[in-house]
Amino acid sequence: MNDDTKNLLKECNAGTKMAVETLDQLLPSVHDRDFKDSLEKYRNAHVSFGDKLHAMANKGGTSAGELGPMERLSARIMTGMKLMLNDSDKKIASMLTDGCNMGIKSLSAYLNQYTGAENDARKIAENIIRLEESMSEDLRQYL
Repeated sequence: MNDDTKNLLKECNAGTKMAVETLDQLLPSVHDRDFKDSLEKYRNAHVSFGDKLHAMANKGGTSAGELGPMERLSARIMTGMKLMLNDSDKKIASMLTDGCNMGIKSLSAYLNQYTGAENDARKIAENIIRLEESMSEDLRQYL
């Protein structure tokens, strides 16, 4: 496994972990049952991608990487503070839409940066981008 592939897998894994942690933090505050069901579906899809990323990394003799404790704490505090100010479904949808857009932007940049990444790593990154696009589109009805 080449370095571009390892790096792309690590970035994809960091993004899926951040998404799962954020959704885990926000789900208890969601009021609408359909909205909660939709978010649980996307949470499970991110977990599934994380499992695939770990399997790919392990197969290539590397680790998929983890979020740093400071990244994790910073995101958790920021999300918690925003929820304290307003925990409406509209606010949660807005926060998640911003996260999806950040994920799309970041993963697209990593695809451009790690041009030597193997095809299966590039495909999983593209699939995660499509998941983020789909989630962002589904969130619009709650904005």
